[in-house]
Amino acid sequence: MLSVIACGGGGSTPPADEFIADEQASYLVTFKTVWDAESFPTNYPDNRHFSGLIGATHNEQVIFWELGQYSTLGIEEVAETGGRGIFEEEIDTAIDSGYAEFLLYGGGISSDTSEVTLEFTVSQNNSLVTLVSMVAPSPDWFVGVQNYPLFINGDWITEVTLVLPVYDAGTDSGVSYTSPNSEPIQHDTITLLSSDSLDSDFEAGIHRSSGAHLATFTIKRTQ
Repeated sequence: MLSVIACGGGGSTPPADEFIADEQASYLVTFKTVWDAESFPTNYPDNRHFSGLIGATHNEQVIFWELGQYSTLGIEEVAETGGRGIFEEEIDTAIDSGYAEFLLYGGGISSDTSEVTLEFTVSQNNSLVTLVSMVAPSPDWFVGVQNYPLFINGDWITEVTLVLPVYDAGTDSGVSYTSPNSEPIQHDTITLLSSDSLDSDFEAGIHRSSGAHLATFTIKRTQ
């Protein structure tokens, strides 16, 4: 269901052409995981967690990452170490260029928790959301969304739950969660994670037999 705000005086319902959406909207993202030893048993790491969230609200003039494209240095850092400094610089550059508006910066999911939340504001002119987190430990695996629209056909979306496949950033050749750093001769493009069945449970980003996703983003409008 899409949400709009009605403008007009008096108690009567105004004409349809006078309904306009708010210029800005506020949202709450709930980042939730079902990653445990029962659901994803192959080489399940002792200290499973997700790095702190980072992303931006932006317009169509910038793409921070995309399936089939090479990772930026910022995405490489997030995917390999959970660091956010370089990606934050890339976002700041986009903000200075008028392609992005707000930096999104939040907590991660620790080894003994299953969810974390992040609140943010978004405007009609920059209504796309990009948000990522490292799957940790891992060589260069991450989850996230890119260029997801929150303002569609003149209205703000009310709520959506997005399933998150696991992506391989293509910047490390490790094959399992705790593989040592292994710099490839040449970087690959971002792909959905597929591995040997002895290394992990993933095929095309999801559990190869159950089809389970590692995590979800639920994005709900709050104002």
